[in-house]
Amino acid sequence: MQWKDVEPLVNELLKFPISSSEDFRNFVNRVTDFFDQVEEEHAWLYIRMTVNADNKEYAKAYEEFMKEVVAKLRPYEQKIKEKIVENERFAPLGYEHMIKILKNDVELFREENIPLQVKESILAKNYGTLVGSIEVEFKGEKKTLQQLSAYLKDPDRSTRELAWRKRYEGIWRVREKLNELFDELKNIRHQQALNAGFSNYRDYMHRLKGRFEYAPEDLFEFHSAVEKEVVPYLMERTKLRQKKLGVESVRPWDTAVDVDGKVLKPFSSIDEFVEKTQRALERVNPLFAERFRLMKEKRLLDLENRKGKAPGGYNHTLPKTGAPFIFMNAVGQPGDVRTIFHELGHSMHSFETLSLPVFYRPHRMEVAELASMSMELISMEYWNEFYEDQEDLRKAKIEELEGALYFLPWCMTVDAFQHWIYTNPDHTPKERDEYFAYLMDRFNPGVDWNDLDEEKKTRWFFQLHIFEVPFYYIEYGIAQIGALAIYRNYLEDSERVLKNYTEFLRVGCSLPIDKAYETAGIKLDFSRDYLREIVNFVAEEIEKLEMV
Repeated sequence: MQWKDVEPLVNELLKFPISSSEDFRNFVNRVTDFFDQVEEEHAWLYIRMTVNADNKEYAKAYEEFMKEVVAKLRPYEQKIKEKIVENERFAPLGYEHMIKILKNDVELFREENIPLQVKESILAKNYGTLVGSIEVEFKGEKKTLQQLSAYLKDPDRSTRELAWRKRYEGIWRVREKLNELFDELKNIRHQQALNAGFSNYRDYMHRLKGRFEYAPEDLFEFHSAVEKEVVPYLMERTKLRQKKLGVESVRPWDTAVDVDGKVLKPFSSIDEFVEKTQRALERVNPLFAERFRLMKEKRLLDLENRKGKAPGGYNHTLPKTGAPFIFMNAVGQPGDVRTIFHELGHSMHSFETLSLPVFYRPHRMEVAELASMSMELISMEYWNEFYEDQEDLRKAKIEELEGALYFLPWCMTVDAFQHWIYTNPDHTPKERDEYFAYLMDRFNPGVDWNDLDEEKKTRWFFQLHIFEVPFYYIEYGIAQIGALAIYRNYLEDSERVLKNYTEFLRVGCSLPIDKAYETAGIKLDFSRDYLREIVNFVAEEIEKLEMV
């Protein structure tokens, strides 16, 4: 797809007359079809680039598309949004929330930000290129950082420590380049905020993300609630881990290993992984399983870790293909089971919302991540497909529930870090590292980082979101609380909750976040009282499993 193919189509849209409700609806449908064509092309270019992160030609093709199509399309996209807003008097019932979303976009648009946003997007992908290409020597073999993570569960403590330190050895090789990359990204982002009339990028992004339902101050309350309600419970869990491992203190390389010295192996090959996922999904919902089978048949799965592949995992909607693509880096550990169901939650969301106007698709991550995290927890009831041994199953479920809570302090650390970064844009790399170390101490669930000051300061280098998608992280925390509430309801009435969950998937972002959460049978709430309620539920479930 080239600009010469795109320009006539978008000009045709801008000339489309709107003088009735039917015209308005037809225009939105035509706009959706047009953007679906562009997104399909963008998706495949992105997929090829991440699947082959060491192939410069794919990276170049993606960069060319961003420059020659996406950048040139941005002003026209703005005109389309303006046209919808200007004709809101013709909007039928059901389009009110769309008008609110688009009015916000129209108000924040600045043409001078287009080249900055394109440059930012291209630069951000350098993170995956830098980190995805890292290999270190580990016990006589070359290992990627993702492959090393599997050894953090090794029963031998010296092996775990070596793998943990080797990961830092690898990331420190590109430390200077990562700092330079981040400083450049930070400056580009700050300039976008200034161009839009904001004093800082944090406030700009809060508005740009359409966070109408809560303010930055509410997020500070969330940070505090996790610090006061979640961290104390986790400190007790860490003490229990210390006792079971028989160590003086729990070090960073002791946090993932099974306390009984057992390494869980949910699968031994990618084919087995897919087959077991299929069976578990069938028990969750046969329709979900049928869709997964379709994705497999259309070769829309790239699941195994290998050299030259970008880190992380994602679900990418392919609106014209009619089915999404799942990308991940499976290495045969329990986290892979969590990841596949997480991405499948996104996939089912993609399937359910393809018929919605493009502006109502799951663009708000509080909604998108509730879909994925809920799927993780619901699927857990069928993980005996991966763990035939009941003891292994019990351990995997405890790990999942514990992990849901252990994630929250890390989520608050990443979010608070970004609040500070972008409201203090003139900071130095040294000040940045020191503030991150402070946050690591504030939200520390009892892990001993003594004599690991440099490692603690640079832990943030492993977090892709900070580089590639700024402020896309707190949504995971908000959604995690919501997903635990859905799981609590699922244990009481699975049929009702699955019905609510499916309806939640269907509405996409056609409702405000709090109303979408109500559709799922829960509330949008991250207050201290609500967090205490959720922590108590998780603690009770873990206690039941441990008694068994």
